[in-house]
Amino acid sequence: MEPEAAPRELELSALEAETEPMAAAEPATPAQPPPAPEQLPGVEKNGLKMKIPPEEEEEAPLGGSAPSGSPKFTGLGKEELLREAGTPLWARARLVLLVLFWGGWIGMLGAAAAIVAQAPRCQPLPTKAWWELGALYRAPPKAFGGDLKGVEKRLGYLKEKLQVGGLVLGPVYPQKSPEAKIPPLKELDPTLGTMQDFSALVHAAKDKGVKVILDLTPNPAGNPVWGDAAQDSEVHQQVQAALSHWLKEDIAGIFLDGIEELPNLVVAQWRNLTEQQPSPSGVDRVLVGGTRLQDPWEVPRGPGMPQLLLGPFLQPLEPKGDSKAPEDVVRNLLNFLSSNSSVGLGWSVGSPWEAWVSPNLRLQQLLLIWGLPGTPVLSYGDELGMQRPPENQQLEPMQWDSTDESKPAGNSSEAPELELCTALASLRAHERSLLLGEAWAVGANGSVAVLRRWDQSERFLLVLNPHGSSLKPFSVKREPGEPLLPPSATVRFSTGSKEPGEQQLRLEELQVRPYEGILLGFPYSPQ
Repeated sequence: MEPEAAPRELELSALEAETEPMAAAEPATPAQPPPAPEQLPGVEKNGLKMKIPPEEEEEAPLGGSAPSGSPKFTGLGKEELLREAGTPLWARARLVLLVLFWGGWIGMLGAAAAIVAQAPRCQPLPTKAWWELGALYRAPPKAFGGDLKGVEKRLGYLKEKLQVGGLVLGPVYPQKSPEAKIPPLKELDPTLGTMQDFSALVHAAKDKGVKVILDLTPNPAGNPVWGDAAQDSEVHQQVQAALSHWLKEDIAGIFLDGIEELPNLVVAQWRNLTEQQPSPSGVDRVLVGGTRLQDPWEVPRGPGMPQLLLGPFLQPLEPKGDSKAPEDVVRNLLNFLSSNSSVGLGWSVGSPWEAWVSPNLRLQQLLLIWGLPGTPVLSYGDELGMQRPPENQQLEPMQWDSTDESKPAGNSSEAPELELCTALASLRAHERSLLLGEAWAVGANGSVAVLRRWDQSERFLLVLNPHGSSLKPFSVKREPGEPLLPPSATVRFSTGSKEPGEQQLRLEELQVRPYEGILLGFPYSPQ
């Protein structure tokens, strides 16, 4: 009988004993570095070197037989891969994966296209002239700044506080002599400065983004403005010569008041001259026409009439016994604008020589001129609540102490008119609904309500109470066909006690106090 094999532990102990170093007396042999990977024993298959696990290397000499283990699988060769890939199973798998990939990709592409197709389209921005984007400011130089250099020093105030885009400067000519029909419009009043001062003012205004419109009205404080001179051909020639003279400067336009008194053909000639005489800086020039008529549709119209019409168009909003309802007045004005794209309207509460609204309506109408479509026009001191002098009296100097330019906007010590104009000028410059949007008159139970909206921008609702008693504008049932209003809105500005940004107000519960004006805002809704 063959002896029983020793346990594996004994074999390993014997193997370790054989590999122990010689006695300590013999010099130590330096340790050999481990063999490089390519020197390790192993098996080569299909050009790949495979290492045999250590336990399998040891089993052969210890057990006296061939290795019992098999080399680990190291992958298929090229020929084997090609052969396996051609089997029906893998061919079907590749086809299924290909269909799933392209089907998913096309599905995602279709979903993206559907989202884009159903998304609301952004309206293209309308083309607007420069005088439609910023406010105009009427400044008689003596009253506003003392002289031309004084006006130049105040350009920063106009741009930064009031977002003014155009300065209507004038009169700049000397006083009329007793024998003359009109003043010498081509001359510059020497008390205002020199032509170098005028050019410096125009250049400084251009640097600040403010364009200069020259007021050449012969009798700006008069009513009528032109009187007998309106039909005088000699006067027409003098005015045309003055236009040609001043248009050689880099001004952006001409203002002429009392436009309704002049022959249409004469006005058309002056407009053509204003537009066609090249500007040194290439700016588009405008002829602004002033009128004393309350209804703009009564001013003669035609292709040669002014591009911008300014007048007391908001005067009829003050309730009187036999006058139209204020909401009807606003609706008629908006209808005129929408049906006459060739002429724009300028909104104002008065001229430098005359107030067009009563004091108790002044604040709410200042709010309205910034909120209506068209061009806000301020006369010097409107933003400070300055009163106009009696007829034929000298203009009061601008109250610069009241502006205190070092104080931030909204300071409690500011005049309420200045606080309103500063806030609304900034809001109009940044909100497309106020600057570019459509305007709709909304029935408001005796109040004036105007909705402004543009594309997906925030909507604004102007609400004015021109009466001496409180009103609830939206407590009555709405008429069919009127624009939809939300159930609630946020106060953006108020001439009364309501604080901007307070909690949303429910429109059906909104109460507007006497002579109060409110600007409400609410977000766009696709419904």
